[in-house]
Amino acid sequence: MSFVRRLIVAAAGLACTIPCPGASRPCNDELISLVEHALATHPNAEAARAEVAAAQSELGAARWARFPGVSVESFADHRRGGSTSTAVSIEQPLWSGGRISAAIRQSSGRLEAALASLDEISLDLAQRTVQAYVDVQRQQRRTGVLDASVAEHLKLVDSMRRRVEQEISPASELQLARSRTRQTEIEALQAQAEAEVALLRLRALTGDAGVRAVAVFDYQESQLDVSPAELLKAALAYAPAVRRVTAEATVAGAEVSIRRSELLPQLGARYQHYIGSDRNDLDDQVGLVVRFQADGGLSRISSIQAALQRERAATLAIEAANREQQEAVVAVLTDNAAARRRAVAGREAALAAESVTESFLRQFAAGRRTWPEVLNSVRETVSAELARIDAEASATTSHIRLLLLSGQWRPGQLQAPEDRQ
Repeated sequence: MSFVRRLIVAAAGLACTIPCPGASRPCNDELISLVEHALATHPNAEAARAEVAAAQSELGAARWARFPGVSVESFADHRRGGSTSTAVSIEQPLWSGGRISAAIRQSSGRLEAALASLDEISLDLAQRTVQAYVDVQRQQRRTGVLDASVAEHLKLVDSMRRRVEQEISPASELQLARSRTRQTEIEALQAQAEAEVALLRLRALTGDAGVRAVAVFDYQESQLDVSPAELLKAALAYAPAVRRVTAEATVAGAEVSIRRSELLPQLGARYQHYIGSDRNDLDDQVGLVVRFQADGGLSRISSIQAALQRERAATLAIEAANREQQEAVVAVLTDNAAARRRAVAGREAALAAESVTESFLRQFAAGRRTWPEVLNSVRETVSAELARIDAEASATTSHIRLLLLSGQWRPGQLQAPEDRQ
């Protein structure tokens, strides 16, 4: 088996893949399990879920404001022998100037913002986990290729040692072969170290110190199932960041309504019953209550203006979030297309380098090529294979990111807005 074919076998044994053609998620069950585990156990996701639970409770509290409220008030008069009277009041809000409905809208908006924030955190964790996992696979593949290259260089060193001992070649060529071997060993050790760093990052994301990337599957070249325009549209519709700022704009709009309602009186129906030593002197009361409270000067009008400006800022943030999402998706689309082209070119370059290396080895034995030319051709073969591995890893990561950004793959807690209805 030739040197280049051994390199290809070493790389294929650890190859990682983009999703199966026509699939909405990766074919790698190990990757799917790691992503879902990270989303289920990461502290950021747990904190976001707690925020969702708190927002749900706040929404329930806001809705209860439509129902009657009960209050108890006691009064002791020491001038009359310590007599005590207690008033029990039940008050039903009739009209609040829109304050109650605005508070419900505000709480509902906060719940939507918390849900979108949960999806935003989950999306970020999923992308980071995918990146760490693919980095582990990529560095393992690079290590395999470089280890095979080290083995081949050692064979070349042995061959050159025999030629030097037979005084066919000068000793400098043996030193050159040894130098190239050491350089390759250094690169292999560096790839191993980077694989360990990526694995540590993956373990930190999943919270599992025993996690390892052991799945073996092949890189598959595939096109997106939808056009870039359709994918961009889906990504903008799904984007958790856009949904979060939209919900925050709803909260800001409800705050304007609450501030305006403070300028208006509140109307309610009250029933009041007295209990105590003086209850015979006081009859039960049923009637309407009008309540109005004014702060100093024009402070409430100023608070309305402040709320309006915050609503305007929140509305502008929606457009900014849409633009940022569009830029991010376009960048990933461009990276994916370029990476797939680089992968094809790298594969072709590796195959071409194979024939060149084998030819140079034969020509060197016949005295038509120099030893540095042979070593350079071996190095070019390894470089082409490493470039192919990097390109395939980039294509893998960008493709899975597109699935996540467009909502085609929704692992763990990632949900579309319609799924929550």
